[in-house]
Amino acid sequence: MKSNSLSKASVSYLWDFLLYSSLGCISYFLLVNYTDIPVRHQNRLINPEGILAAIILFNGVGISMKYINLKISETYPVFLKRRKMLLLFLAVTAVALLGSNYLLSAFAKIVIGSPFPFRMNGKGLSWLLGIWLVELVIVSQFMVNQFYKNLISLYKRSKELEENNLRAQYTALQNQLNPHFLFNSLNTLISEIEYNPMNAIQFTRYLADTYRYILHCQDKQSVSLEEELEFVETYTRIQNVRLGDCLHLQNRIPPEMLKRRLPPLTLQLLIENVIKHNTVCFGKPLNVDIYPEQDNENDWVCVSNPIRPKQGVVPSGKGLNNLSQRYQLLCNKEIIISNKDQIFTVKVPLLYE
Repeated sequence: MKSNSLSKASVSYLWDFLLYSSLGCISYFLLVNYTDIPVRHQNRLINPEGILAAIILFNGVGISMKYINLKISETYPVFLKRRKMLLLFLAVTAVALLGSNYLLSAFAKIVIGSPFPFRMNGKGLSWLLGIWLVELVIVSQFMVNQFYKNLISLYKRSKELEENNLRAQYTALQNQLNPHFLFNSLNTLISEIEYNPMNAIQFTRYLADTYRYILHCQDKQSVSLEEELEFVETYTRIQNVRLGDCLHLQNRIPPEMLKRRLPPLTLQLLIENVIKHNTVCFGKPLNVDIYPEQDNENDWVCVSNPIRPKQGVVPSGKGLNNLSQRYQLLCNKEIIISNKDQIFTVKVPLLYE
């Protein structure tokens, strides 16, 4: 899958390179032969150095615009749906192309030793604007074509995400409602009714809140970090009643990050993973740390715990695999799993609105 994506990206960059290289060469030829450069210098200017300068300059413009477009598209996929973004890119590209032609003309005059390389007479200006308009039509058609290809790709990805998300949410709901979880919860509730009726009432409320949140998330692709943290606190209380108050969460998420988003049941899956694979009992309480991290590209939520392997449990990796696939489809980003110094950590990227 990744090799296929890399191949498509390579072909896309190759087409961009050919387009902007051709524009650079043709523009340089026309500017040298038809603007205000003296005829006696024209043959001297059509040389490999001049053509290479034109290719580098025009590809610098083209690749820079493509890079900016890709970065914005990755962070805010919804921008691809907005025509204003296309118009903005056309405007910026138009200015960049005009500047490139002007610089090429000035470069040619500097090579021949013109005393005023940045001046241009009426004939030169007319040809400069004519060449620029032709380039603008060609590049505009190319960008519009790329824009609608991106829209089609985004639509297909959205449909795939919708189908996969429904399956993932159904799996998560099914996992929470499986007989094992329900059996443990009911056994705990019966025990609490018998020995601590007041605690049984609170436990029932926690259980109801847990199932209510799961049902609430069925039709959502993402929820706020604040909602997810509140839910995982409730989920942990249920587990602590069952296990004996020996699972401790340390929430170090700052208030300004609470409105950021992530796929529903993400933190619950990670806490469930901790309980499933580690020894958690009254004599060995387990501390789980939830904290933020930042780098140049993403904000992350990290869930970290000391490793205490539970005997007889073989890791399947299905839960984390499922979470990784959902992130790939939702925002084309990876979760990060690390096992260092007997500390197991899962880092998940936060999403925008």
